[in-house]
Amino acid sequence: MEAGDKGPETPGRSGGPGRGELPIRDHVLMVNDVGRAEKYVDAMSKKIRPGDVVLEVGTGAGLLTCIAISLGAKHVYTVERSPLLCKVAQKVFAANGISDRVTLLNMASDDLVKADAVREPVDVFVTETIGTAGLEEGIAPIFDHVRPLLSPHARCIPETIQFKQCLVNMSGIRDRIQILRPIFGFDMSALNEELDSNKFYWLNAIEEWREVSSIGETAVHHLDTLSPSETTLEMMAITNNVCDGILTWAEFKLADGVVLGTRYRHAGDSWANCVHFMNRTSVAYGQGCKSTFRIHEDRLGWSTSWRLDSR
Repeated sequence: MEAGDKGPETPGRSGGPGRGELPIRDHVLMVNDVGRAEKYVDAMSKKIRPGDVVLEVGTGAGLLTCIAISLGAKHVYTVERSPLLCKVAQKVFAANGISDRVTLLNMASDDLVKADAVREPVDVFVTETIGTAGLEEGIAPIFDHVRPLLSPHARCIPETIQFKQCLVNMSGIRDRIQILRPIFGFDMSALNEELDSNKFYWLNAIEEWREVSSIGETAVHHLDTLSPSETTLEMMAITNNVCDGILTWAEFKLADGVVLGTRYRHAGDSWANCVHFMNRTSVAYGQGCKSTFRIHEDRLGWSTSWRLDSR
């Protein structure tokens, strides 16, 4: 059996070269995700030293800039291309008494160098332009854009990305959004053809007991040298069960000992789960699955295809 899907296409967050802006309510969700922010606090605490010049791309509401100043940064240059979010961030900086130590730049990251807006070497670069699928908010091109501004020994957050996949059972979840059986004896599955094959399940945990295979992992990619690539991932069924598709997520190393994953785990997360459906099928313990994972030429996304071994 073989199935394949294009990697997910989602709106890019302002600040990077993505394809749109997240609504304000999504920024509220992210700011309220304390666990997500704690990972950045841990990483920034390890990398920001008193007197450092910090560059941030993707200001949003300004939380990471506030954290950088609280950790002793001398000055923060923070880049946000959304005029609305710039107004929000200005108010946040004023409310927290740090406006004099912040330069807020309303532009895209690829305009930074030609604008000559950052006129001192950057000691620490930080960005949270991380999408559920990993790359779709433009984090790899952003590293290209800021590279000329960094000091020779600049410290970056995040450092690396790794992708993970496993086969999952979606009983009770998939049934809510797809036609899986005849209705009164009638084939109504034509509705499914109008659905995007890449599903994001916001605020729906795919619990570990739904994993029906081992986890396949790509190589660890350094974000400052990320290039198009193709990797073969191998998984093995760990139970006799029904399989609905393949779940993909990313893990970012922010600093030594600090890893941020994009898989939705529990209430309060601001991530989603990315599931690629296959025809519902039974898998048997020990059955193999090989997946081909490709990072696209533009480094804004990926695609995957997979094959279950015959039983």
